[in-house]
Amino acid sequence: MSGSENKIDISPRITYHKDRGQELMLVMHALADLSGENPKDAVILHIRNMGWFDWRKEDLKPYKNQSEPRFHTLLAWARKDGVVRDWILHNQRDAWALSRDGRTVFEKALKRFSEQSWDVRKCYLFTQKFKRLLDPQYKPSEQDATRPLSLGDEIAKLYSC
Repeated sequence: MSGSENKIDISPRITYHKDRGQELMLVMHALADLSGENPKDAVILHIRNMGWFDWRKEDLKPYKNQSEPRFHTLLAWARKDGVVRDWILHNQRDAWALSRDGRTVFEKALKRFSEQSWDVRKCYLFTQKFKRLLDPQYKPSEQDATRPLSLGDEIAKLYSC
């Protein structure tokens, strides 16, 4: 038995239009743009400067017992899922880079979006700018998925009656 046969995958299933799949696509696209190894802060800054992530005010707040903005943590978790799948290298601390398999997966994802077998309108974390980058035929419409409310938003909505 090889080492990979003993490996148990405990990470969540990645679906392109769910939160983690969208976050992973943002990270992988940034890594492809930046090339080589990059620190977490550089990857997040690239995503932010490019205007790809559709931020909400809550994304800037840290999780309890953390100091970094929530979206930094979410993108780091997405990176971890890429590492578990061998799509993102884990050679040293704070050095993010696509693996050869990761580049192949990324290129296949780009093709699926551009051929519209994956629908960018389902991706509510992506800005219109990023959606057009993935699918040049994309035009905003009522078919665009809206981002689900956070639990905090849901509770506030209940009490605003």
